[in-house]
Amino acid sequence: MFERWLAALREVAKAREEEARRLMEELCGRALVVALFGSRARGDYTPLSDWDLLAVVESGGYKVEHRVVGQVVWLPLDKLDEVLEWSMVVLDAVADAKPVCGDRGKLEEVRKKVEEYVRRRGLVRTKHGWFPA
Repeated sequence: MFERWLAALREVAKAREEEARRLMEELCGRALVVALFGSRARGDYTPLSDWDLLAVVESGGYKVEHRVVGQVVWLPLDKLDEVLEWSMVVLDAVADAKPVCGDRGKLEEVRKKVEEYVRRRGLVRTKHGWFPA
């Protein structure tokens, strides 16, 4: 019984990984840079963990899109300062970000702006979120 359960788990994990690869390929064709964040970027994931992806684009709307294998955070560069004022998801995404494809320099620009915002606001990341120090 246990062997069948493990085999099913491996099969589901493999299918999710294939779907995540397809999603990353799609995003890499649409974004300036795509980065993995969350447990898979930090290395504390399980076989069934979701795939959290940050897609940095030049312009457009900020949104969090829920896909079959996880979430995609669409971050327009032209709205970064505005988004930082109300989205803690962006702080987590950028703090964990591991580039998958695209212009790593753009990701570093975003990272510097986010780090400056965190410093200015005196924020500290905890396992429960971002809080004033």
